[in-house]
Amino acid sequence: MIYLLISLAVLIVFILIAIRVGVTREKEQEKTSSGIIHQSGIYSIVRRSPRENVDQHKPAVEEIRKYLSSQNVDMFGKVLTPIDKETLLASWHQILEKSIIEVEEGDKKGTQFYYYELSGDDPVCKDLVPKGNFVTREQIYHYPNVIPPFHLGCRCELKCYLGDENLRDTRVFGMRPFFTEGKLPHLPEWKKTITPA
Repeated sequence: MIYLLISLAVLIVFILIAIRVGVTREKEQEKTSSGIIHQSGIYSIVRRSPRENVDQHKPAVEEIRKYLSSQNVDMFGKVLTPIDKETLLASWHQILEKSIIEVEEGDKKGTQFYYYELSGDDPVCKDLVPKGNFVTREQIYHYPNVIPPFHLGCRCELKCYLGDENLRDTRVFGMRPFFTEGKLPHLPEWKKTITPA
């Protein structure tokens, strides 16, 4: 009888140990697979807002305000009034926010392509970002600095491409990739270019 109780106790201990090892392995597998998925572009592109990464590549409002306080003229020599400076600051924030929201909404729809469009006369971007140039969602994820605005007074906007998300179709409609040969194109330095508000 004692041998039966001892063997039953040992069996219960082994079962508990086996259950604990199994649960621990499952948790470790979940952690490693979520880490791999999180680091891969595919999961991150669909789920993560570009908002976090943009902050690392675009200046903060206070940095722009400080810079504008030391500037007196735009690129054409027109005097910048305090109202012009506030308008430039508000425009920067508005275009950046609009672009981020466009990407977030596109993620909900599964959009893979975004194209650039000028909302007004922009002497800088009309040559650097010709109408119809597009970027992929993966490129936006890896290079958040391709999200407009590119300079103070920028009138470039990022729009979802609502076609059937086929690269050949974008070329049929006259759209061209913004990236050539996998290299980030030259973008204007935000501090060096101020266009009229």
